[in-house]
Amino acid sequence: MPPRAAKATMHERPALDDESSPLPVIEGSAALNPTLRRLLRHCGLDRRFVRGDGPWLTDDRGRRFLDFYAQYGAVSLGHNAPAVRAAIEASLAQGEPAMVQPYRAPHAEALAQRLAELSGLAHCVFTTSGAEAVEAAIKLTRVRTGRPVILSTEGSFHGKTMGALAATGQRQHAIDPGPAPEGFERVPFGDARALEEKLARDGAHIAAFLVEPIQGEGGVRLPPEGYLAAARALCTRHGVALVVDEIQTGLGRAGRLFACEHEGIVPDVLLLAKSLGGGVFPLGACLVSTAFWDERFALRHSSTFANNNLACRVGLAVLDELTQGGLCEAARVRGVLLEQELRALAARYPTVIAEVRGRGLLAAIELAPVDGDAGAFLSYFDLQGLLAYAFAAALAERAAVLVLPSLGTSRVIRLAPPLIVSDDELRLAIDAIADVCALLARRDGGAIARAIGATLAHHLDEPITEEPRVALPMPHPAPRAPRSYAFLIHYTSLDDVVAMDPSFARLGREELRAYAAFAAAMPPGVVVRPSAVRSLTGEVAEGWIIAIPMLPEHMLRAGRRRMAEIITRAVDLAGALGAGVVGLGGYTTAYAQRGLAVTGRGPTITTGNTLTAAMSFEALRRAAGWHDRTLAGSRIAVVGARGSVGALCARLAAQARPEHLVLVGNPASTTTRLDELAAALAWDRGSVTVTTSLEAITSCDLVISATGASRPALTGVRLRPGTVVCDVARPYDAPADLRRRGDVTVIDGGLVALPDPTLRFGVGNLQGYPDGIQLACLSETIVLALAGETADRGVGDDIPLREAEQMLALAAHHGFTLAAPSRDREIVARRRA
Repeated sequence: MPPRAAKATMHERPALDDESSPLPVIEGSAALNPTLRRLLRHCGLDRRFVRGDGPWLTDDRGRRFLDFYAQYGAVSLGHNAPAVRAAIEASLAQGEPAMVQPYRAPHAEALAQRLAELSGLAHCVFTTSGAEAVEAAIKLTRVRTGRPVILSTEGSFHGKTMGALAATGQRQHAIDPGPAPEGFERVPFGDARALEEKLARDGAHIAAFLVEPIQGEGGVRLPPEGYLAAARALCTRHGVALVVDEIQTGLGRAGRLFACEHEGIVPDVLLLAKSLGGGVFPLGACLVSTAFWDERFALRHSSTFANNNLACRVGLAVLDELTQGGLCEAARVRGVLLEQELRALAARYPTVIAEVRGRGLLAAIELAPVDGDAGAFLSYFDLQGLLAYAFAAALAERAAVLVLPSLGTSRVIRLAPPLIVSDDELRLAIDAIADVCALLARRDGGAIARAIGATLAHHLDEPITEEPRVALPMPHPAPRAPRSYAFLIHYTSLDDVVAMDPSFARLGREELRAYAAFAAAMPPGVVVRPSAVRSLTGEVAEGWIIAIPMLPEHMLRAGRRRMAEIITRAVDLAGALGAGVVGLGGYTTAYAQRGLAVTGRGPTITTGNTLTAAMSFEALRRAAGWHDRTLAGSRIAVVGARGSVGALCARLAAQARPEHLVLVGNPASTTTRLDELAAALAWDRGSVTVTTSLEAITSCDLVISATGASRPALTGVRLRPGTVVCDVARPYDAPADLRRRGDVTVIDGGLVALPDPTLRFGVGNLQGYPDGIQLACLSETIVLALAGETADRGVGDDIPLREAEQMLALAAHHGFTLAAPSRDREIVARRRA
């Protein structure tokens, strides 16, 4: 599809004072749903529109946007449609009263009569929303039939009031507000046989079958041809009211005035809303056949604003435009063009677009799941159900086209432009969509991040507060999966950002810092869904890698209490996904009180410290052999010996009876615990020394460094030539200049060779290690899952030696072995490659 020159008009921006500045904070706006506002602002969807004209909106900076979702279909005639304005102005000029309840409102009566004529249904009840129209239908059909059950379909959406929500066939909309209303059941959408069997079995108890001709919020899903006609016949046979919800599909959207006209049926109850009010008034209608009208309902049902005279005058103007202005036919014709363009896009970007579908000017682009090489940014957004929102934000920023996802599925972009959209405007939108598809096809997470504002400097100035800046609902709990695990990770440095998403390498350092601040506000979420891990014994473990996307500096600013809350949420997320074992990676162990803060919440907890210490010590032993050294003949230092990894390394070293053992603690802490550890480990008088000074390690041959510092702890330490350093810390304790020394050997500790040498956890294998190599803490988590362990491991400050021996044996049993220690320059070369 060649580019179109007209695309340049999308970017007209009159007289902006400062186009590069972020959107201004609106004073006082925190009162209006601050939770949603934080999410929209964070993801680049927070805009203020100050002017509307047809299919175009203009924001407060003067930029014009093509509204290609028509405000969920409510502005089918466009913004400030001339016919709508004329009706309002005439009514105001004549001084007509809008509210005359309960007396006769002439425009309400006229609109009801017009709708009756157009629909073939004799009676009308006006409402102020689609959900209220659904509620009216539920009440009416139950009263009329004396039957309790409302039957709807899986995947449906009927609104968010209690009754409408109970009829909705999408579990993710439930917010557990208490006991669900009784009397609601569902059948598969589009399955006439299932409907027939249900009505044959339970029809005597079913008041109504509530169905959408096209499931809009369910992802713009069309039923098989003939489905509605079959439903009509079945409902008639069993005395069940056929209630057709055309709140989204009606009034021209699907290329006919009512979508059910495509199958030539007339329902018993027809529900309308959205565009009936001209995009100005909240106006809905429940149209009812004579057979299902009930006077008991009619005399007891009312709604204060329902018969608004002014709103109904606008509704009449809308119907005139639809029936006399040729808009329904225009929607059909342009729907054909839209379908052709979308199918061409799908053929052009098969790795991005899984499917396109629709009818008239209601269409959907279903995005394909991102693959394992997409990088952490796109994977996180996809696996949290936010990929379509990121797509929409990028589309708005890069091309000034507005779309929104459907509410029913996380990967569907809904297209529903005003019915007055022109062919040129339609093609402009298609070109803009193609541009973002090209970014996804290249897996360019960095460009998408820029487009949604994730790399803007203002993120650096936003405080990390007690309240989350971004909140997402927890998924509905899944059954505990056998031999399953989840592992918690976080960024240890900006290098990790690039390692986990190579497309970010094109960002500048300040952009990376801004992105890290942006990410720090996001909640814990799945970032990698790795391949199954198969043990040498045949067992298979499935898992999730859950990111707490924060740097150590962000964790420090958040504080211990807030970090404990975040880590607890991550563990609860793992439990909701069905993980049996949860491993704590990086600083999550320390902020979770060595795991004690998150035990007893369902999953088995491991810090991963046992295998980390054991494998690190084995790596040191092997590296010592490069210099023909033995442990017994060496002076060994453990830096960070106060922590559980360092303490276990000290116990392992003491077993070897080295020439001398030095335990180095944090200068900011007391040495009480280290003194107790030294006393327990000493085999001869003076064999173990406790200190807080790093100068003590300059006389040592072998050094294990396992601090929890957020900076290289060994900076400035003058190690003597020939020293071997096993760096267990993440971020690293050994600075770059020490690693570059040719007379000192620095190896990365805590690395494990997996049973499958091709296994990789995401595009960067988390921290850039070669395929088949992974951190010992993650490896321990997987081993425990493979073994079906239910007891917490490595929790608390002290890990006994017998647990290290057991963990090494268990790892070997399942095929997890020590990764051959590579000299640092070799590992760095591999990571950079």
